[in-house]
Amino acid sequence: MSKNKKNKIDEIIDIIGKLSGLLIFVLIFLIFTSVILRYFFSIGFTWLQDLYIWTHAIIILLGISYTLKQNEHVRIDLIYRNASVKYKKIINLFGLIFFGLPFCYIILNNGLSYFLRSYLLNETSKEIGGLSNLFILKFFIFFMGITVFFQVLNLIFKIFKDKKW
Repeated sequence: MSKNKKNKIDEIIDIIGKLSGLLIFVLIFLIFTSVILRYFFSIGFTWLQDLYIWTHAIIILLGISYTLKQNEHVRIDLIYRNASVKYKKIINLFGLIFFGLPFCYIILNNGLSYFLRSYLLNETSKEIGGLSNLFILKFFIFFMGITVFFQVLNLIFKIFKDKKW
């Protein structure tokens, strides 16, 4: 694969990351609107508060796989930053296999049942006047598991594909 040619997983994760970034503007608008309504007009809407909380959660859930792809995720950098490329690959491979894949399994396994239960119960906000269809938000937990799983596999394949071992 050349530098200019991306695989499909990279392209999809890039689109998801850009969508997550664009949702930040939606979040800013929602919070701005809520503040103006509350402090200038003494009007408060529970559904609006729910909406910006949901938007914030979706931004994070969509951005996790993109952050992993960009290698900008949190790691303990005491030894890693000065390590050789080979050592970094070994650490990354170990982390992806023994932490990334089990994490994805847990999220996918529990996230699907979490989403389905919410959908079947037609779960709504616990707050009076809050948003209904809480399953939409819970779906993004499951979706995050899917995107992270494919990104973890993508990174594992890239490590093995690199001939600089």
